[in-house]
Amino acid sequence: MLIDRSAGVRARIKKRRKKSGNGASGTVRSLQKTTRKDKGDAKVDTSQRLSTGKIETALLRDVVFHRTGTPRTEVIVPPSIGEDSAVLDMGSELVVASIDPITGASRKQGWLAVKVALNDVAAKGAEPVAVLVTILLPEEAQLEELQKLVDEIHEACLEENVTVAGGHTEVTPGLDHPILTVAAIGKTKGRRILRSSGARPGDDIVVTKWAGLEGTAVLLMDFPDKLAGLLPGRRQDQKALVAEGEKLFNMVGVTKDGMIAAANGATACHDVTEGGVLGAIYEVCEASASGAIVDAKAIPVLPITSQVASVAGIDPLKLTSSGCLIATHPDGTSLVKTYRKNGINAAVVGKITAGKSRVVLRESGEEALNPPGTDHLWLARAFLGGK
Repeated sequence: MLIDRSAGVRARIKKRRKKSGNGASGTVRSLQKTTRKDKGDAKVDTSQRLSTGKIETALLRDVVFHRTGTPRTEVIVPPSIGEDSAVLDMGSELVVASIDPITGASRKQGWLAVKVALNDVAAKGAEPVAVLVTILLPEEAQLEELQKLVDEIHEACLEENVTVAGGHTEVTPGLDHPILTVAAIGKTKGRRILRSSGARPGDDIVVTKWAGLEGTAVLLMDFPDKLAGLLPGRRQDQKALVAEGEKLFNMVGVTKDGMIAAANGATACHDVTEGGVLGAIYEVCEASASGAIVDAKAIPVLPITSQVASVAGIDPLKLTSSGCLIATHPDGTSLVKTYRKNGINAAVVGKITAGKSRVVLRESGEEALNPPGTDHLWLARAFLGGK
């Protein structure tokens, strides 16, 4: 049974806002944002070693985002923090394009690669149309491995009603496992898009499905033997754990979530990937130049995710979560009701505020809502893999 805890969430957030004085009042910013144009590199130590996972926000700003070639008027949503898809104005409609690799999964790579790429397009409220796929195989790969990958890609495309419009496939020296990258293309309806930068002070923060969904599925499928020995009462449950992981895996798409948000007055959307739910909320705040108060207890987490996180020593709110969507809305409770009517779990988990104060309310106290660091999937893999 689904229990509406939004009243409790609002009470905890109101108490925190009253204490800090960081309310939702203030001038509502224009939804049209300008992208920062750096005139040159900041003082960056180029000898520093990069961390596993997403490149840090500061490095993207200082090193990457001002090296984007010739500006084109057709590109109306260029690269920026929190914006995972480009938007191009091609005349009667807008084209939404995104690209993603798959690096942390060993099962159903082809299927997952398509789903994750399409999620970025869906988070813009666009209809996915096509994908382009790059498959890089290690030198010892056999034909059956390639066939398995393209079968998985084909299956995902049939499920999402999209076509493979092109790509590239090769055997590459120096790899020890396949690397897939998928570019997704979608189109808008009535030229309307949702941006990560559209959140406004006073908006509720809504999370769909459950935090850590994708990461939990990957760990259950990749480490069933190890987890069976660590999880209470699951010693003989290797096959059951794999089946549970596969069930979660089938929930990683957010096409429906994004369409519902776009049709029901959401002000911003962002799909949750590396960095987990907290990382995605931070990116929405960064894109929208806003603050936030997030109630950690209100974020939906499945029991199996909590159990896996506990034995692996990770935070489920910082675990990769494809299948979750962050949406901001003036009346989050109404959006949650709409999601639930459509069979999608959702919850109000916080509030967008004016200013730059970004905090997470935990049972142990307040903590800062920080930029996403190394995804906790990698920490769990290292622990469970004995590395």
